[in-house]
Amino acid sequence: MKRFTLACVVMLMLTVTAASAQAAKLKDDPNGFNGHTWGKSVREYPSFARLLDLGSTDAGTKAVVYENPGESLTLNGVTLSRITYRFLDDQLESIHVSYQGRQNRDKLMRWIEERHGALSPSERKMITSVRWIGDKTTVDLSYNHATDHGTLLFISRALGQRFNDIDHTSQGD
Repeated sequence: MKRFTLACVVMLMLTVTAASAQAAKLKDDPNGFNGHTWGKSVREYPSFARLLDLGSTDAGTKAVVYENPGESLTLNGVTLSRITYRFLDDQLESIHVSYQGRQNRDKLMRWIEERHGALSPSERKMITSVRWIGDKTTVDLSYNHATDHGTLLFISRALGQRFNDIDHTSQGD
């Protein structure tokens, strides 16, 4: 039993180390995305509509997802299919962008690399998910071959760490 437990701990450590090694350093940290700054109150966005109440964390933090009805955005020729904004205790914590298609994933990757730093060859081989980590922001680009659906996440590092018991991938899709 002790060997099994030790093996599980070692596997977990290797997984965490490998995941950390696949993140590029984010240059020109944006402290938000598309004019939206981390920590701003939802009251500063009167056009936003509540989309999903995620409830509260164990620590009592309220998590609510909003959208801006009628909003459209194109990045590097990619028309984004959906944009949602997650607020934790009325502070903007993350922005979740959805897109379709592998070609669009490649265009978004080029757009991110131009602004936030090139990936290493080993990072570039990561087909399903790549990440850039800055002091204020984490940018995560993922793609699912089976569904042909991808997501681009912009996450506040301070709020994400402070409220780390909330899954950054669930945004009301």
